[in-house]
Amino acid sequence: MDTAVEVSYAVAGMLIGPGSLVPWWAWLAPLAMIFLKLLSPVLLPEVADAGMNSEAGNKKSKKGKKEKKAKKK
Repeated sequence: MDTAVEVSYAVAGMLIGPGSLVPWWAWLAPLAMIFLKLLSPVLLPEVADAGMNSEAGNKKSKKGKKEKKAKKK
């Protein structure tokens, strides 16, 4: 158990530390992309609405309607 903790601590130190392989500022872009993707419906509601009305959204809704009809029978 101690070995696993030491190895994970060493790996975390290599990724996010003063002597890390990746500089601290390089982690900002991926984190920003993730959080902006999660916050996009709040920040840009018109983009979220456009995504809901796309063909992929319509296919999902049609599939749901077919499944509901099949369950009723």
